[in-house]
Formats: sequence, structure tokens, C-alpha cells
Amino acid sequence: MLTWFVVGALAVGVYGQRALGALVIDTGRVNERWRAVLQHVPLAIIAAVVVLQTFTSSREIELDARAVGVGAAALCAWRKLPMLITVLVAAIVTAGMRRLL
Repeated sequence: MLTWFVVGALAVGVYGQRALGALVIDTGRVNERWRAVLQHVPLAIIAAVVVLQTFTSSREIELDARAVGVGAAALCAWRKLPMLITVLVAAIVTAGMRRLL
């Protein structure tokens, strides 16, 4: 089980790596195409984690209330609702589906 110390140490390490990368890499040498690609990498990683956590359980694909909640959140994001509303709608829809199932 992770303790708060470990979580804090990991957070400091991640931010340290980002800061070091920003200081060491000369962005003037990176062409525009690679800059565009690198800007989308964090979003791709987050999307992969969300898909993995939403649609798998015990190494098997599973469609359950989580998928419906993520769908509701996607709909809210598409409608450009505030983040708080999006999270609340997703939580309420997921809880409602778990109650029904």
C-alpha cells in the first residue's frame, strides 16, 4: 500500500523530470512537426489509462457501470460543461447503473 510519503516522493520525481527536461532540451532544435506530436503524448497516455481502467477487470474486457459513467462524462465534455458538473454527472450515472445492475 502506498503511503503519502511515497506518493509525495513520486510526485516530486515526476515534476523534477519534467523541469529537467524543459531545462535541458533546446526547443529551438525540435522542428514544428515533432512539437505537435509531443504535445499530444500526455493526452494519449491519459486516454490509454482511462480505457484500461474502464473496460477491463481481472485481465478481461468487461462492460459495466463504469463504461456508462465514462460515456456520460464524454457527453458532458462534448457539451463543454464545467469539470465539476462533468465529474458529478459521471459519478451519479455510474452509481445509478451499479444500483440497477
